[in-house]
Amino acid sequence: MALKSVIMAGGLGTRLRPLTYDYPKSLMPVDGRPSIFYLLNSLSKVSDQFIITTSYMYEKLLYRLTHEHIFDGFNFLFSIEKKPLGTFGGIKKIQEFLDSTFIVGNADTVFDFSVEEIVDFHNKNKNTITIALTEVENPSEYGVVKLENGLITEFQEKPKHNPISNIANTGLYIMEPDVLDYFEPGEVVDIAKDLIPKIKADKKRIGGILTKGTWIDIGRPLDLIKANLHIAKTWKSKELNNSRDAFYHGEVKIDPSANIKNSYLYDNVEVGKNCSIENSLILNDTKLDDDCKIYNSIVGFESEVMSGSEIYDSVIGSKVIFKGNLRNSINSRRVEDI
Repeated sequence: MALKSVIMAGGLGTRLRPLTYDYPKSLMPVDGRPSIFYLLNSLSKVSDQFIITTSYMYEKLLYRLTHEHIFDGFNFLFSIEKKPLGTFGGIKKIQEFLDSTFIVGNADTVFDFSVEEIVDFHNKNKNTITIALTEVENPSEYGVVKLENGLITEFQEKPKHNPISNIANTGLYIMEPDVLDYFEPGEVVDIAKDLIPKIKADKKRIGGILTKGTWIDIGRPLDLIKANLHIAKTWKSKELNNSRDAFYHGEVKIDPSANIKNSYLYDNVEVGKNCSIENSLILNDTKLDDDCKIYNSIVGFESEVMSGSEIYDSVIGSKVIFKGNLRNSINSRRVEDI
């Protein structure tokens, strides 16, 4: 029996600002598609109904999901929160539609592990909640757990010191409907901070399964770049000629003297003479003039980087004209003096 899936797509995307001033995080491009597409595609192996809980810039999300052909065939129900209710408060709001085992996922994650395996594990072990887990290099960026014989015995949220493990919560859950009885409608409730402790206190089974495969949370600039490159390689997207692991979507105009590697360029991007681009993302309708250097950075939509500019470990916003040097920073909406 196919399960219903709840897709949480209401986050503000603060770590991706200024890009998310113009688009919600779930619509950030990954290999030419909105990031939410990849979660839907993965869950479609076991699910045929998708309930989207959303708040921030919900109009743009609804329009894309109902007008783009790549979403044809998906059955959507939308739950709009005028006031954000938290990760679990939004699920409580749609309780009447969740009368059997259901899946919960974050719209801003890209993964290639088997959801079928996680559902089977959940059912066989008769868990109340099962959490998909993955090993990470830096536990301080994630909620981590202690796992013993398939059960989660301890949780720790983004530990700065002495992490209990390097096993992180991927934000993908299988839940039984009785979890919806723990809180009242309208409460602002979080899954990790509020629901899990209640389940744990009642001594109900909270299972964890260590997944095999790639998992990327696109909520940070470097991870959005990483997701674009991972999907481009996996899905065998178009590569730039004479470049190393450099991909593009749509039509681009690149001067032959430019050096581009480990990067992704979007439609109608222009790159001038002697530019150097490495581990970066250049979004639609953006122009890089001659002699620019872009490293570990994202340049937003419809922007221009003037000749000789250098950008390192930074994010340039959309519709910006930039000239100068930028390191470890963001450039929001201002137009630099030129």
